Amino acid sequence: MATVHYRNSKLLIDGSDLSASLNELSVEQSAEMLDESAFGDNTRINKGGLFMDVISGAGHAEFGAEGIEDIVFNRIGTDGTVFVAFPNGITQGSVTDMGYAMLGVIEEFTLGGSVGALLPISFSVQSRGRVP
Repeated sequence: MATVHYRNSKLLIDGSDLSASLNELSVEQSAEMLDESAFGDNTRINKGGLFMDVISGAGHAEFGAEGIEDIVFNRIGTDGTVFVAFPNGITQGSVTDMGYAMLGVIEEFTLGGSVGALLPISFSVQSRGRVP
């Protein structure tokens, strides 16, 4: 199995690259568990339900027209924003460097920290659908 040295990840929000401002990025994919247990079962019986995707990131704030604060803050609560994450950079024509794409809604945005530090920023995105 190949080793990924996690230092060149990319996050695009509606085509804007936020990678230079991030030092944390995660993509979580899961499915809701639906309980199908009935009388006579001796264990819980679960079935997979709807998919759920979450992208979260953290880094330091950059202000200005294409800064991370401007891009993330102005899209809070906006349906159908396109998010694309690549764990190991973007290699044109590659079939092995996979990325993850989804339509999402920014649900959480945090800006602020202690005096004397680079201003930290963090956000979380819930899926609204998968990009075909």
